[in-house]
Amino acid sequence: MIAAAVAVVASCLCLLGLFVHTYGGHDRPGLIDSPEVAEVAERACTTMRAAVAVRAAPPQAATEAEVRAIRQQNDAVVAMVAEVRRLGKARLRDDHPTADWLSDWETLVDSRERHAAALSAGREPRFVVPVVDGVAITDRMNSTGLVCQVPPQLLDLP
Repeated sequence: MIAAAVAVVASCLCLLGLFVHTYGGHDRPGLIDSPEVAEVAERACTTMRAAVAVRAAPPQAATEAEVRAIRQQNDAVVAMVAEVRRLGKARLRDDHPTADWLSDWETLVDSRERHAAALSAGREPRFVVPVVDGVAITDRMNSTGLVCQVPPQLLDLP
């Protein structure tokens, strides 16, 4: 009986050791948990959010002003992404969710640019948040563990 209990405890300890060895040094899925990456991303995000708010078109703005505002806000997002990418490929590769997070920001900018181009051409587009694997990219972007929510001004397009 005691031998069986010792065997069970030893097995559990072996499994725990295997789990820690396999997953202990890896990212928590979906979370940007590197302090260095998080610090740079959150600082860049704060700057971006402030720029996006300042560059929003006023209510009832002319189409040209709306298009200009969209593009200026996009520039703020592009600057944020560039600042995070300056950490280097190796550093970002070590925190796996960062690549998807940055890609989602770029996808949002591309989608907003298509919207701005359609507005500029006189069409009346309807902006829809892009979806990847059945999930709105904004849901993924807001669920990384960073203090960096997608500003509503980036989603509420004319």
